[in-house]
Amino acid sequence: MGSTQLTPAEQLKRDIASTRSELTQLADKVRLTSVRDTYATVDNAIANLPLRVQKIRDRRYAFNKILETQAREFQKQWSVKRGNIQGQITAESAALQNQFRPLEMRASVLSNAAVVKTLQADITSFKARVTASERAITELYDDLKSEVDKVQTQINQIEKTLDLAESAGFGFLPTESVVRAVKAVWTRDEKEDKDDPEGILFLTDQRLLFEQREEIATKKVLFVTTERKKVQELLFEVPVFSVVSVQATKQGMLKNEDWIELEFESGAFARGAKLHLDGQNCNDWQKMISQVKARELDTDRAFEIDSKAAEKAKAAPVICPFCGGSITKPVLRGMETIKCDFCGNVIKI
Repeated sequence: MGSTQLTPAEQLKRDIASTRSELTQLADKVRLTSVRDTYATVDNAIANLPLRVQKIRDRRYAFNKILETQAREFQKQWSVKRGNIQGQITAESAALQNQFRPLEMRASVLSNAAVVKTLQADITSFKARVTASERAITELYDDLKSEVDKVQTQINQIEKTLDLAESAGFGFLPTESVVRAVKAVWTRDEKEDKDDPEGILFLTDQRLLFEQREEIATKKVLFVTTERKKVQELLFEVPVFSVVSVQATKQGMLKNEDWIELEFESGAFARGAKLHLDGQNCNDWQKMISQVKARELDTDRAFEIDSKAAEKAKAAPVICPFCGGSITKPVLRGMETIKCDFCGNVIKI
């Protein structure tokens, strides 16, 4: 059945209601509310950046030493721009509201279709004027906002990494610095299945570590899980310098799954490991692991490496003083003891 044809009076009534509703919505834009909100967001972000940077330093995040400089530079640039931007918002909003009032007045006395059509055309033209005003103001700080957004994204990622590191069930070495952490699934073979452990992959300036963190079913009734337990356990760790190669791949039907495949030197816990990353780019991880291995991140530190700990690791014994066997396991900065594979004795470094 076709739709009921409206009478001219009904159509006019509908058009008048639609026009007045459009003007009500437009009243908020005339005050440049969205522009004011964006301005306030940028203002707060720039004001808070130094404190956010200081907080991640207090939590011993060692890298991205440029963050302090960027935070100061953003505040310097913003102090020059913000007065002009505020003035522009005030002036443009006042001008728009003056132009908007006659449109509101005309909407209160709509009498026929021709008058409604003329007002609708004027509203469309006025909307373009509002959009142009919004664009003119945001262009005053778009470039700076873009740079601030990038830094905020970096800090957000760092804060999440530190949260994951601080909730780890194992201990990091005393002078070890966490670079990045990501939720991941460690596949035991070439395919991911329901029994593969889910957890957190950590990259530090010395090691790659995978900690299982998940709830697993301990009891089922008719295939329905009735009891669960939380599992948090370090499943593997390997020195970054033992990584022979790291390959980043996009998998899945839509090529939207991020994977890394690692190959290790002989003597590691396994020949390699394959992990499905959750929410982070595999190419970024490939780059970061390569940078750590090449010690490129050492030049990007806000804190210097503990030289005494580094020298202590270099001076570690290569021969067991108890049995004379060779010490083959790597000695990392911050380690206090090593265990001889031959006699089992613990050797103090």
